[in-house]
Amino acid sequence: MSYGDNKRNQMDKAFGPLSVMGFGTASALGIATAVVVDLLQAREASALYMMNRWLLEVTGMMGVEALPLSAVMGILMAIGAGSIFVTEPISMRGAYVQGFGALAVLMTMAPSDLGAPLQAPDYGPSMQSNPSLREQFEPASLTQFRSTKVAAQEVGSYDLRIQVEFSNGLEGSLQEMLRRKKLVGKLYNKSTGIKYDLFRNSGAEMDYDDGTLRIVTSMDASAQKAELWLLIEAEGYRITEERFIASVGPNPIWNVQMQTSRQPLIVQRLRHAYRF
Repeated sequence: MSYGDNKRNQMDKAFGPLSVMGFGTASALGIATAVVVDLLQAREASALYMMNRWLLEVTGMMGVEALPLSAVMGILMAIGAGSIFVTEPISMRGAYVQGFGALAVLMTMAPSDLGAPLQAPDYGPSMQSNPSLREQFEPASLTQFRSTKVAAQEVGSYDLRIQVEFSNGLEGSLQEMLRRKKLVGKLYNKSTGIKYDLFRNSGAEMDYDDGTLRIVTSMDASAQKAELWLLIEAEGYRITEERFIASVGPNPIWNVQMQTSRQPLIVQRLRHAYRF
């Protein structure tokens, strides 16, 4: 059975190789359009990030270098191009629309993972009063908080102090950047596989002033040490991903320096490999 036999009565001419290639290209472009729309609309809630994680797990077992989000887009476009042999569209418009719709079906197979909210810091019962956020970033703060935690034998959490430096500051207020989805942060515990949204707050302390973002939070411990990863995306800056080894109890300040970039975030995201 050749291409278009099921719909030969709808069109009185044969479908040659060029027609088939055109339909495949139109379907692939339909998927590409849907991918860009989804990234712009859903932002970090896009299921494409989950698909990227699945792809990296598979390619990692094969020893293949990390593939960026654009690789997921390429695979989806290839699926769209091949789908014409099942749906058999008879016009470029039909192929484009079917490709666009096919992505919606594929997206339902990969649910989005926004991440859990950050927890409130655990100061321990021996702390008479909670210190201010700024005090916790003073040089002597680590020794002070570590002594109180050890005395209270609190060994159930990783106590984190994260300091992110934006050399040129943010383009707007912190609330405005978050509302417009121009500032995104993820914290990932590789030991447990749990992802946290840096700006979904469940008691964590946060402050932004003069180009510096400070966050104080605690994370439930599963072992004496854990490998943590931090991902920060901000308009006007390069996407930054950093590793940190956390120990049970208070940890040194986790300093992150953001580097400026003229590339739009949408372009950077397509070039980045999302492991979490």
